[in-house]
Amino acid sequence: MSEFRRGFKSWCETVSGQFRTALGLPASAALPAGKLAVHLGVRVLDVRKVPGLSAAALRQLTVTDPGSWSAMLVRFGNEPIVVMNTAHSPARQASSLMHECAHLILNHEPVEAGQVANGLLMVSGYRPQQEDEADWLAGALLLPRTALLVIIQSGTLPHDAAQTYGVSEDMLRMRLNRTGVNLQARRGLASRPRGTAYNSMA
Repeated sequence: MSEFRRGFKSWCETVSGQFRTALGLPASAALPAGKLAVHLGVRVLDVRKVPGLSAAALRQLTVTDPGSWSAMLVRFGNEPIVVMNTAHSPARQASSLMHECAHLILNHEPVEAGQVANGLLMVSGYRPQQEDEADWLAGALLLPRTALLVIIQSGTLPHDAAQTYGVSEDMLRMRLNRTGVNLQARRGLASRPRGTAYNSMA
């Protein structure tokens, strides 16, 4: 994980809250990646429905090596389109789509791009720092600190919380640990009366 510029993580939390406000959602509510994509004007497309994609390319992406990719950003004129690998789990697809949305929100410029078919311009690479930034912002959009605190304080089981927010349990645990929410909750518990509930997901 790269070192982020000062204030970047706080900015991600702010942006996450701003999108929820714009979409009429409470600060701790789930924000479906598909809903944010629509709000951003992003079209989401199953790879099998990409017009003009050769049979050989489709076979490579869906049969020969489907584990090698999750989503890709393409452009048709000025329209951003995220092509999804629908062979992956819904939780992974949500994470992948949010990651691509994060690149757009951050105005990242790809280092590589190439033609796919019928005028579609595929974005094929970003700098490592940009990938890390998109990862962090995607995490904050899916699981902001406000949501993580509600999950911990309510004692919600990891499986149930992951289902509510449309993420994997691994991602939930990662966010709880990387944001310091688990540590914050433990410290808070130490100052509470004995018997107070705390649901650690470390």
